Amino acid sequence: MEVVSINSKRKEQIQEEEQKKAMLEVIDFIRQAIDQGVIKEFVACSIGNDGECQIHVAAMDLPGSIGLFEIGKHILISG
Repeated sequence: MEVVSINSKRKEQIQEEEQKKAMLEVIDFIRQAIDQGVIKEFVACSIGNDGECQIHVAAMDLPGSIGLFEIGKHILISG
């Protein structure tokens, strides 16, 4: 006899852990690229649990910051 249990909370927990792992892998990749001098400036978009969107910019100067911000905004809107 086989017992099958459906536990949606456990499934959601596993999906959340996989998502967290994937996000941390991206952060680690970016960190390594910065350490190696491959990335000089970057923009990142994020969405919090409350649905609030943020754009994070690390740039050398104001024009670069504005350009990266606009690219991040475009990616966030069209993504």
